[in-house]
Amino acid sequence: MSDRLSGALDDLRQAAESASGDVRTRIDSAVEQIREASSGAQARAQEGATELRGQLDSVRDWVQSATADLLDELQKEIDKRRQQLTGGGTPPPSDSGGSSGGSSGGSAA
Repeated sequence: MSDRLSGALDDLRQAAESASGDVRTRIDSAVEQIREASSGAQARAQEGATELRGQLDSVRDWVQSATADLLDELQKEIDKRRQQLTGGGTPPPSDSGGSSGGSSGGSAA
């Protein structure tokens, strides 16, 4: 898009060189307006990109936090099920300290 805009400005400059009087003034004014609009659009795009980066960082942090919380919950559920299987079906204590119920034998992969 910037290439097309630069091409249009070049065309207007060439037209201004061959124009005279009021036409030249209007072309010069149009070129200046295009430059100002282009600068404003570029600044807004940069602001938008900066804001988007901030939002993405925030989402990434949230996902990492949520992932850690989910993994903690999953580990609690695994511990609970393991204790139910090895402890004869008695429910585990409310915390997952697991001081009793030693494990017997390792599992071969």
